[in-house]
Amino acid sequence: MKVCLMTFNAKYIHKALALRWLYVARDPAYETEIVEYTLRDDLEECLIDLLQRNPDVVGCSVYIWNAEIMKRWIPMLHQARPDLRIILGGPEVTYQAEEWLQLPIECILRGEGEKTFWQAVRNEEKIDGYLSREKRSAVQTAKTDLRWLEQLESPYFLDFDIPSMAHRYFYFETSRGCPYHCSYCLSSLENQVRFFSEEYLMKQLEQLEHWKVKQVKLLDRTFNASDDFSYRFVQKIEAMKMETSFQFEIVADTLSERMLNFLMSEATVKRYRFEIGIQSFHLPTLEAVHRKQDLDRCRNVIQLLTQRGFALHVDLIGGLPWEDLTTFERSFNTLFQTGVREIQVGLLKMLKGTQLRQQAEEYGMIYQKTAPYTILSTFWLSEKEIKQIEAAYHATEKLYNSGRCFRSLHRLTQLGLIQSPFKILIGCGMEIEKIQNIQVRDYFLILYHEIVQAASFTDEQIEWVKAVLADDYSRQFKQRTKKLFDWNLKKELCDKIRITCLEKGWLSEQTVYNYTEFALGWCLGKPAIQLLVYSRCQALPKRIYFDKEGRILKDERNLDCNDQFA
Repeated sequence: MKVCLMTFNAKYIHKALALRWLYVARDPAYETEIVEYTLRDDLEECLIDLLQRNPDVVGCSVYIWNAEIMKRWIPMLHQARPDLRIILGGPEVTYQAEEWLQLPIECILRGEGEKTFWQAVRNEEKIDGYLSREKRSAVQTAKTDLRWLEQLESPYFLDFDIPSMAHRYFYFETSRGCPYHCSYCLSSLENQVRFFSEEYLMKQLEQLEHWKVKQVKLLDRTFNASDDFSYRFVQKIEAMKMETSFQFEIVADTLSERMLNFLMSEATVKRYRFEIGIQSFHLPTLEAVHRKQDLDRCRNVIQLLTQRGFALHVDLIGGLPWEDLTTFERSFNTLFQTGVREIQVGLLKMLKGTQLRQQAEEYGMIYQKTAPYTILSTFWLSEKEIKQIEAAYHATEKLYNSGRCFRSLHRLTQLGLIQSPFKILIGCGMEIEKIQNIQVRDYFLILYHEIVQAASFTDEQIEWVKAVLADDYSRQFKQRTKKLFDWNLKKELCDKIRITCLEKGWLSEQTVYNYTEFALGWCLGKPAIQLLVYSRCQALPKRIYFDKEGRILKDERNLDCNDQFA
């Protein structure tokens, strides 16, 4: 008998750790294979591929991102092979699973399936978390003994994963469960954190050191739930001789002073990436969803880690109870002021099994009835306002998180030329949606028009806006491109700057006349003239700044000033 463990991942770079745990827990009596597709793959081609493997049992791992495609996939499987046994598992079928029983499946396994899946394959009688049209187990969701898992072959270094290890995320878990009770999150349903043994985890890290892996993503809901363990874990990472980056989900306000001091003084910055779920800075909202956090300390920790140079990805959720557009705007702008490099503007997903989904009527929450169950309106947010938050999300991704306009947005806010970054990004998002085949220049022009339309500016202030944006714009290209703005720069001034560069010996005649470009820029707190110096090797340009009289302000040719977040 042959068993295929399959799922649809969002992208090739992702891989399903859950299937690998099932694989290492496999019954040796069965030939077992992992088969992973992506959401973009053609279903007919996937079907042909799977059937060619000739399975007797297919275990499908179902998540919020692949639920709808699974609903199409399963009938296709059954139609092609009516005798095929189809078993479902995963978060999306663990709660309110009855609709999945309408599909041509054998059963659903709710909870952790490392043992129960193989019990189902063997048709055993008593299986925790088992659900079918004829039978329901007394234990609703199964849990697996982590110590038993530790005795199995490691799911992290399987032979068939080795060839692609350098090209895919390395998913890793040190614990299961979450100590918090946020009413919008599935992890809150398990109010106990279970840890793998430290000995086991350290052995996995030691083995990881021998492989070329770009990024490790920890699946732990709260990495710093145990300060002693998390501190020893990062100490181990710091001692490893590798270029790998580790991504952790942390709670900012409970980050210990010991850990914070280590990160601020000893840690190798490029080795860490932190995801922090703030969700809101509005206290009534946080109280309604049972999320307790010290907002002042959250803000302080985010600022400190950002200033040290860590990559932080900080989440806000639009659509939570008691959060209207004004308070969400305040939350966004508060987070923006910390200078964090990535802001995730998400819309609430009304996940099956969560307390908040059960409270939907109480809070006037209307949401999509199909995955991903995105919120459409609440008592506090109209459908139009939800769409505004969605527009802000798109603009934040394209202008802020991409780094394109990161400096411009912060600089113009500091100059008082942007009063509310959130409002500006809403407008940008709505304009971005209108343009097909959008180019980099379009993003900057959209941002410019939104800024100047938001207030009454003097000619000098408009020049400041143009100078700041043009400075960022010039950092996007490795060769000459169309200017962002038309501006009158006299030929005599250009000649004076060129002659200065030649007389000072800064640039050769060939470079001055063949590899330079003049552009509007911003230097030392005022508009300036940039001389962009390109090279044959297609690198980002170096730059020399001059004032409007042709006097040098700053020579940045020996500085790495093209970092998008610098």
